[in-house]
Amino acid sequence: MAEQFVSRNQTKFSLAGQDFPVAGVNCYFLAYCADLSRRAAMNTAKQMGANAIRTWAFQDAAAAGGGVAFQYLDNGVIKIDDGPNGLQRLDAVIQTAEQLGLKLILPLVNHWKDFGGMPMYLNWLGLAGDVKLFYESLEARRAYRNWLQHVLTRRNTLTGRLYSEEPSIMAWELTNEARCDGNRDLLLDWVQEMATFVKQLDGNHLLSLGDEGFFNQHYFAHGKGQLYDGQHGTDFAEILHIKEIDFGGYHFYAQDWGYEKHLEFGEQWVKDHADAGRRAGKPVLMEEYGLKIGDAVVPDAATRNSWFNRWLTAVRDTDTAGSLLWMLGGTEPDTIVFKDDYVVYRPDETSLFPDEARGVGTT
Repeated sequence: MAEQFVSRNQTKFSLAGQDFPVAGVNCYFLAYCADLSRRAAMNTAKQMGANAIRTWAFQDAAAAGGGVAFQYLDNGVIKIDDGPNGLQRLDAVIQTAEQLGLKLILPLVNHWKDFGGMPMYLNWLGLAGDVKLFYESLEARRAYRNWLQHVLTRRNTLTGRLYSEEPSIMAWELTNEARCDGNRDLLLDWVQEMATFVKQLDGNHLLSLGDEGFFNQHYFAHGKGQLYDGQHGTDFAEILHIKEIDFGGYHFYAQDWGYEKHLEFGEQWVKDHADAGRRAGKPVLMEEYGLKIGDAVVPDAATRNSWFNRWLTAVRDTDTAGSLLWMLGGTEPDTIVFKDDYVVYRPDETSLFPDEARGVGTT
């Protein structure tokens, strides 16, 4: 049974006794669309050579009746929808992943207000203020633990298995892009509590925080600003040392983070996380990366792809655990709205592998 699940072996992922280097995509909307649209997107990921997809396992709404909602408020009570417009949609994502031989990484709440997220929890609970209250409030912690328990002990209506027994799930993530600005200790306390709770419910699957990979260390000669100074309350290296956390994920958005003229910094960013992973003896995964086309630095897809090639080569050369492109979109009427400036739609638009790994030379 254990051989069905992705595990960690030092700084690598492993499946059935073999290394399992992740080459995948983010496709966050899979639980929000029709069955045919979902399968079309996941088939495209498979055609791109993906072995893993990261997709949202949350949809938090102010009230019922507005479409897909996993959780919503009803007369002052947080309700969970187990039906066809609720968690049955996640059932279908999990079943389809198994049918296609894909592994899933599933974040369980968003830091941002998109699709509800931590701000919606605070709204449900009548808590006004900074999103840090999500970590601090005992009510919010209780509400989130209730969600964790419900999901991890759910029985899939299509496969008949408990979610904790689903082999197509590679990992849970406590959040998407956790931040707790100015309060590192509060976030670490929250991670320890929630990670321990998850592992009590599910001993089969890997677990990560799902943060952006920001450091709280000042000894990097090249490290300045939000990526290294701890202002967002995340401490990548320290989080990796929490026993219940199995791997670390990090993101890279050069144009949004002030590195638009220094795209080569992506290689250093990969190396710094590789070093942190080696020190902790755990895998690290570049689980989101992207570039927007159309400015002077990235004028076209060819330029974008050459930079992707350099970053993915760094992932390979540092012998880290893999990478996930942000993001794969869909072209069906119910998925075309799920897009941003980073979206790709077809396998021929970019590669999930460095050129030399595909035997076509370097760029």
